[in-house]
Amino acid sequence: MTILHVTDFHFNKRWFNWLFHHAPAHDLVAMSGDLLDLTAVTPHGRQIEWVSDWLGDFPRPIAVCSGNHDLEWDPATGRWTPAYWLRRIDNPNVWTDGQRVSLDGLSILNIGATTQPKGGAADVWVVHAPPTGTTVATRASGADAGDPDLVAAVSRHAPRLVLSGHVHEAMRWCDDRRGPLCLNPGYNPDAPFPNYILVRTDDLSCEFITAARGADWTPGEMAETAALEPAGA
Repeated sequence: MTILHVTDFHFNKRWFNWLFHHAPAHDLVAMSGDLLDLTAVTPHGRQIEWVSDWLGDFPRPIAVCSGNHDLEWDPATGRWTPAYWLRRIDNPNVWTDGQRVSLDGLSILNIGATTQPKGGAADVWVVHAPPTGTTVATRASGADAGDPDLVAAVSRHAPRLVLSGHVHEAMRWCDDRRGPLCLNPGYNPDAPFPNYILVRTDDLSCEFITAARGADWTPGEMAETAALEPAGA
């Protein structure tokens, strides 16, 4: 099975169109959060309607988790609430926050941005922020923007693969130094298509593609030498 991993579309309609019509061959899309953009001119509610319709029409299996930009504002309580709109998508091809599915012998768990406790028994996690302490969670400046709640969860549940985003320009796009293979395609807002990673699940080999260049990683290869390019390059 081949997984196409994308992240952080931030309501870029061109990228949604690319994923629908022009993405490379794959068996499953993993979309690790921030489908919407809180800074966009388009009102948040309109973004939710547009992306909901897009997901409702998506023709292939897609596993989606919410990111911090995907939360809903509740004026009655004056606070942000979980992305319940994702759970209302009426499409059997779409799996969202809290759902666990099995494909080709692999179990896949979608972990929402506000989910607590984090994690669960599954081979593949789709989660917005990477685990703290990984190079895919660390910005080029050295600041760690990962999720500390995932660290203990990874040790407890031992997923094989953690597909994330959130950190737009991480030090590396892959990290396998502390157990599972952690991937983050990063974010290149001016590119004609999103950064993406193709994962072959039989051996967990990966191909990272940006609009400018690509890189490969195979099991047993040092992540430091395999992932030479920043995820946000």
